[in-house]
Amino acid sequence: MANTLDAVFARTARRSPGAVAVKDGPYELLYGRAEMRAGQLASALIGIGVQLGDPVLVHCSDHRRATVAQLAVLKVGGVCVPVPSHTSRDEFQRLARLVGARLVLCGSSAVAEWVERGRVIVLDEETWQRIGAMRVDRSLPRSGPLEGAHLFGAGEDSTDHDAQLIDHRAWSIALSARRRGSGSRRMTVVAHEPPMGARSLSALWWAFATGGTFHTGFRHEEMPGPLTLRADAAVFSPREYARFLDRVVSAGPGRVPRVIVLMGDPCPPRLAERHFDLLPAARLWCEFTPMGGVLPWTTRRVVHDAGAPDIDPHSTPWLNAGRPALGVRVRILSPDGLLVPRGGTGEVCAAGDALPCGIIRAIAHRPGTVDGSALRRSGRYGRVREDGTVEITSAHGPTRRAVRGARYARL
Repeated sequence: MANTLDAVFARTARRSPGAVAVKDGPYELLYGRAEMRAGQLASALIGIGVQLGDPVLVHCSDHRRATVAQLAVLKVGGVCVPVPSHTSRDEFQRLARLVGARLVLCGSSAVAEWVERGRVIVLDEETWQRIGAMRVDRSLPRSGPLEGAHLFGAGEDSTDHDAQLIDHRAWSIALSARRRGSGSRRMTVVAHEPPMGARSLSALWWAFATGGTFHTGFRHEEMPGPLTLRADAAVFSPREYARFLDRVVSAGPGRVPRVIVLMGDPCPPRLAERHFDLLPAARLWCEFTPMGGVLPWTTRRVVHDAGAPDIDPHSTPWLNAGRPALGVRVRILSPDGLLVPRGGTGEVCAAGDALPCGIIRAIAHRPGTVDGSALRRSGRYGRVREDGTVEITSAHGPTRRAVRGARYARL
């Protein structure tokens, strides 16, 4: 069987159909039931003409339905376009236009945003009753390792309007690296984000890759609290984790996961120091994922230091992002697009099988164009040190002082 996301899930469903795949508050989704419903929904998608490579938006406020929906899209060989539940109407329609999507799988609350642009399948009980008697199409699954799996729009903190195409192979490389680093076969992984967000999807598929359980800690009415759960790992952004540690100070640590993963910008030294002061038993693992992505460019296991260094306000503040992730080659480019030797500063760029296989570039008022170039640009300024570690400046954009005197070599 191909090493695709849906194939990984299907293997666990066959071995342990009664195992819990998603736990959302008091509700549970079992592997076997999710696999059955995803096959039925995928067969329905084939019936309405969804073909290999077609983008399908998934917009659900429920992690269980969102899981089944994306599994169905992957099984037919489509590309899942995650749309977080808090996405505005304008952003929803902009993303649909950018990727050329004509179908959305959603809850009833999203119908109004989409009905004027394309076809809607509402994932409610009426729909499940209608497709529940369907026989699973024998051509399933149609996915392949080099086929697109997800198209991710820009992150919440980004001003970029492009989208990143990620294939199954890139997901597989990133998840296998996490499994080796976690040292566990089955894991309960928690994230505090609405369905289809970058961090929640990263945590979801990490759990599925181990045959474990994704446990949502997200609640609109309260600050998330993963340490009250029996979780092996928790996924945050650095900003989100800083807010969470504020809560730990007042409420106590509770049950501590073995691993904390921070996705996004590199971990600031002060945040790492607070982590080890409050949760010294938890390992801290950081992934630099620029442009709101889910695939790490660099990874770093942060170890306890005697104290965070003082930062000179008159110098350029650098953050240690660790070493290039498995399947990633980091390059530093000058403003002229020339390769900067090791130790020099410039824009952090990267290439490799573990990165997005394409970028959909935004064009006003019509579908975007595909940029298939191998080199990905982060929009962040940094350098590669002599020991091979990558440092990112905490300020966005280059400075004249940093580039003055650098020696460039042509690519």
